[in-house]
Amino acid sequence: MTMLEYLIIGYFVGINLITYFIVSLPLDFVTYRREESTRKKNIRPDTKQNTLSIITYFCSLTIWGLFLIIPLEQVFQSNILYHPILSEFSFSCTLVQIIGIFLILCGTIVAVAGRVSRWNRAFSWGIPVVLETSGMYRYIRHPLYASYCYYFIGFLLTLQTPLLLFLLLGILGYYDISKYEEEILVKNFGKEYSTYQTKTKRFIPFFW
Repeated sequence: MTMLEYLIIGYFVGINLITYFIVSLPLDFVTYRREESTRKKNIRPDTKQNTLSIITYFCSLTIWGLFLIIPLEQVFQSNILYHPILSEFSFSCTLVQIIGIFLILCGTIVAVAGRVSRWNRAFSWGIPVVLETSGMYRYIRHPLYASYCYYFIGFLLTLQTPLLLFLLLGILGYYDISKYEEEILVKNFGKEYSTYQTKTKRFIPFFW
């Protein structure tokens, strides 16, 4: 089976990383300098901690590691990460990798659009006073978590190594975390958030 050249993958991953930082870093800088008028002060819900959430955080760190290491490998002309073991099987081919690259691209689009939409209304910064339902939040309730889920599957299909199968646990983890957060949001926004749940999907627009 033919496989995508690692150089192509490296450039693609690097472009996605640069795009995310170009959009997110300025917004983060502006957000932290703005008056915190759109979130409840001194209210920071306890982060849900269990084995699955810890695994999920590790999966997320792995994604950032891949984003950083894969482009660097092209600079140093190395291919330590790219040993597609699954290429030995008939279902593994360039088409599968293209699907993986498409999912990585979707992850970046969702992450960037979600970051532009939320400003400082992220749950991790405190329970927001105003419920954000515009921009990417009009289509999915958890853009950041969704982007990681796309990355988990995308990198697995693109690099095609079973060593990354553990990333699929991250999807279960983010689903569990999103349920926990939504229970708190329902308590704070009541019917407004319940109605929002019925109109908007969790991770995949118009589907799930």
